[in-house]
Amino acid sequence: SETFNALSVSLWVVDPQSDRLVLAASTQKMAENPDSGNESGLTLKNFRTLTRPFDLDSAQSGGAAVLRAVSAGQFQHGGHRIAVPLRAADHWLGIAILADRVHAVPYTVEEYDLLECIGDQVGASLLNLQMASALIATKEFEALQTVSSFFAHDLKNAASTLSLMLTNLPVHFDDPDFRADALRAIGNTVARINQLISRAAKLQAGLSLNRTETDLNVLLKEAMQQFSRNNGIRWVERFGPLPKVPADREQLQSVVLNLLLNAQEAVGAAGTVTVETSASEDWAEFRVSDTGCGMTPEFLRSSLFRPLQTSKKKGLGIGMFQSRMIVDAHRGKISAVSEAGVGTTFRVQLPLQ
Repeated sequence: SETFNALSVSLWVVDPQSDRLVLAASTQKMAENPDSGNESGLTLKNFRTLTRPFDLDSAQSGGAAVLRAVSAGQFQHGGHRIAVPLRAADHWLGIAILADRVHAVPYTVEEYDLLECIGDQVGASLLNLQMASALIATKEFEALQTVSSFFAHDLKNAASTLSLMLTNLPVHFDDPDFRADALRAIGNTVARINQLISRAAKLQAGLSLNRTETDLNVLLKEAMQQFSRNNGIRWVERFGPLPKVPADREQLQSVVLNLLLNAQEAVGAAGTVTVETSASEDWAEFRVSDTGCGMTPEFLRSSLFRPLQTSKKKGLGIGMFQSRMIVDAHRGKISAVSEAGVGTTFRVQLPLQ
């Protein structure tokens, strides 16, 4: 407006969803529903051939006629209206209309060239905005997919715990200790599901940690009680003295349950799962070892902590990816050593400060 002394300028941009021109901004107050009967002609296909600035009032193209019709009540003074297509490469992004030029001075050839350059610059800016918006939408969708996958995996682990109880119930029902363990495991699983529902209601795209002073030995022992009655598997505890660590107990419980469930599935009907804890000056750590099938060096190196990568027939490929994200959020470390046919050891280190 200032560069060309045009008192009236309107900006029409293409709506990516409908491929139609919509009024984005204007220096004049527009009517609430200006000439709505002509809006059906604002589809992008009517304007793709417009590539250079042109006199809107004398142009004969279909697109020019539509623009004149939808803005019939606008720009009635100051000479002809000039339309400037806004383009970037092969993308047609909108059009700017200049009118009411002071003293109705005609536009020169040089000014037409300058308008074309400005139109290209504005078009490039609009394209960048569209691409940025598309990237943000993609990232939001990816975040939603990640969160959904995490919930699905945690629910799968909860279902596995309940399934284990149902499998062992007919065999050990007369054992009072088993019934007590089963009730405790069912109660813990129900609480876990309720926590997941609460997290789903908040729908937090990222990991939000609620740190409290957490006793890793207690957390591990409680988790192991949900598995220790499984027939044929020997569960071994080697807990050393540990200071409490600042951690999100709920999130860390997901890591522990995932590692224990993986170990149980790896050893099958018989084998040994060993859980150990220890501490150094700066770290508290726990290790989950199994005598199961192990993993190949290639899978360990390139796929273990990647999403949607799994060596299990019914696996979701989310558990270790989720576990690494949780440990990373705690500024900790998670690693694994494995040998096919021998077994696997996962090591989780958490900072004490």
